[in-house]
Amino acid sequence: MNNKKQQAQVLLGLALMGGMMVAAPAQAGGFSTPTYGAPGWGRAFAGGSLFKNDPSSAYNNPAAMAFVEHNVAQFTVDYARIKIKYKGDAYDYQGNPVSNTPIGADGFPDLSATTVNNNDGGQGGFTAWLPTGFMVMPLGDRFAFGLSQVVPQGMRSTWDQDSKLRDFAVDTKIETVGLTGSLSFKVNDQFSIGGGVIVQHSKGFVSQNVDLLSAAAVSDSILGGITFPSGVGSNLIRVKVDNISAGWFTGVVWKPTDQDTLGLNYHAKIKNKMTGKYNMYSDQFSYALMTTPSPFGGSGTLVNTAYPGLELYPNGAHASVNLDIPATAGLDWVHQFNDRFTLGASVTWTEWSSFKDLTLKSGDMTVVSIPYNYKNTWMYSLGGDYRVTDELTLRAGVALDQTPTRNSTRDPRIPDGDRTFLSFGAGYEVKAIKGLSLDAAYSHQFVQEVKLKTQNVDRLGGASLNGKAESSGDVVSLSATYAF
Repeated sequence: MNNKKQQAQVLLGLALMGGMMVAAPAQAGGFSTPTYGAPGWGRAFAGGSLFKNDPSSAYNNPAAMAFVEHNVAQFTVDYARIKIKYKGDAYDYQGNPVSNTPIGADGFPDLSATTVNNNDGGQGGFTAWLPTGFMVMPLGDRFAFGLSQVVPQGMRSTWDQDSKLRDFAVDTKIETVGLTGSLSFKVNDQFSIGGGVIVQHSKGFVSQNVDLLSAAAVSDSILGGITFPSGVGSNLIRVKVDNISAGWFTGVVWKPTDQDTLGLNYHAKIKNKMTGKYNMYSDQFSYALMTTPSPFGGSGTLVNTAYPGLELYPNGAHASVNLDIPATAGLDWVHQFNDRFTLGASVTWTEWSSFKDLTLKSGDMTVVSIPYNYKNTWMYSLGGDYRVTDELTLRAGVALDQTPTRNSTRDPRIPDGDRTFLSFGAGYEVKAIKGLSLDAAYSHQFVQEVKLKTQNVDRLGGASLNGKAESSGDVVSLSATYAF
């Protein structure tokens, strides 16, 4: 027994340490990510964590841990590949078409080039590896304790720096890694309650080109409507911020019959103010716009004249942004028809309306505020397990996930649309090693084609887009589960 416990502790340690290596995960609606092992991915998350002895209950619904029959640990690695393509046009602040531009020797778009790259809009997306881990330990007949390492929020989109979208987005990365502890109490054989806490490390990275001369021209209330040429100078802003925050979650489970299990879970909103630094990477012309006196008079630069109270430092400065984690609530149901077939269904609500805008500040100054005005969303899933033999289990599921984005504010940073998850999976109990099971799942995301018809804020140059974004995603999930 002691040897088996040591093996489980090593497995859990690997799962927790995996958080240090985590890359940008596959996105669900907005920048939320599913928090399940391969069995959950194989069912398209249907039934939540209510299936028998599922250790992901340590985070998804801690009340379900009370019905876990033995110590169980699970380590999962997901591989995600997301593809995004933009089709359409881009225009500068005067309404003139913007073309894709070759990259020069300095790493910036070569605006003086006589030839242009005429691919249609630009390519985006990413590939990533994502490790997660769960562990549940019953404590007597009524209590159970759980630990997990999860990535509840994550997103990445990377666009060609020479694309038509360069003044809207180049690289965007959002990532949250959390460590959790939870406790459950079995009130009786039909009812349990549970709760837990999460301590998480959030990181954000954003980069995009900024047309400083166009940004000044758009501010005609100060400069008297002077028309400046667009696309002059190269200026890339990069923002890198992070934060450590804490939150809580809870759940209840009810077993009205021997075949049915119902669960309700809630994860509270987490305040998350991230701080760090922004840096400017500019050519000589753009650097001068931020450092030399304005030719229109006054004691400041052209940037100061166009936007009183704003100071952009070419060598970088402090930056902060609020990116709160929205509250979620889920209702799960699992029905065991017989010893072979078990079906699950879930409905999940996310309070995305709390995400109003992305506002970058430097001290007391607002560098830029980008509106998003997300809407609350629902996710519906149906799936289950079929036990073919005592060793082999097959899984399948489908999920419909609403996007929180709106047509009026959607941009290339998160070009999200309603998506459908179609998932398949299998599990195998390794008889040679008692208590060990291996699981694999594949999930394809069919993403609705969405409009990108928006205008950039003045401080980023006032350019506009009129096109569509096509996206798709694939996730392969592998889990090792050890019961002891």
